[in-house]
Amino acid sequence: VLFPGNKGHVNCYLSRLSVEKPPPLPGGHELGEQLYWTGPSQSFESGDTIVHGQSGKVVGPATYAHQGNGLKMLFPGNKGRLDCDLASLSH
Repeated sequence: VLFPGNKGHVNCYLSRLSVEKPPPLPGGHELGEQLYWTGPSQSFESGDTIVHGQSGKVVGPATYAHQGNGLKMLFPGNKGRLDCDLASLSH
């Protein structure tokens, strides 16, 4: 699939595509919204970190443990996206 703004195609599972708009993100948040991490500072095996009070960008719904009650966030300087519980995020 070639999504607007991408230079190349992205391989997608058919089960992840729909002709209908996806449901709203948890908490009524929107893609691209800036939120702050209110949890404790953490470091991960990947080398990624999050620091208390750091702002990040909403990039989608959380998966795994926080699915339905969290957001996938991208924090500056990190390579990966982190699943964050809504209770640990703030405007």
